[in-house]
Amino acid sequence: MFALMFVLLWVGVVCLCYRQLHQTSTLSVGVMEEPYRDTLECTEEDITDKVVFLEKRVTELEKDTAANGEQHSRLKQENLQLVHRANALEEQLKEQELRADQTLLEEIKKQRELLSKMEREKSIEIENLQARLQQLDDENSELRSCVPCLKANIERLE
Repeated sequence: MFALMFVLLWVGVVCLCYRQLHQTSTLSVGVMEEPYRDTLECTEEDITDKVVFLEKRVTELEKDTAANGEQHSRLKQENLQLVHRANALEEQLKEQELRADQTLLEEIKKQRELLSKMEREKSIEIENLQARLQQLDDENSELRSCVPCLKANIERLE
């Protein structure tokens, strides 16, 4: 934008100098009028060409500036959308991590409860088996104590 203003200012200065030069040349019409007029016409053509060139260049710069402004706005908007999307995804990720942690804690609690239940059942089963073993030991002892009596009865009966 600064370059555009500088070019326009420069074009204005060139036009002003051209007008002053043209006015001075018409006031001092004299012997050297023809060669000076030829130089002035060449200069006038050169200046006109330069002014046309500068006007075209200013127009191109204005178009470029407008296009760059539009592209900048579009990219800025796209960046803003991407930032919002990234924030939303980060939020989603945090929520999923929180849910995963909660699920993990629930599973750990469930597994501990299940393990505790199985240990209680195992303890009860061991106690039952120990009681049955004691009962069988007692029965075995009782039967062993009966063996001599029964052998004696067998011998007597034979």
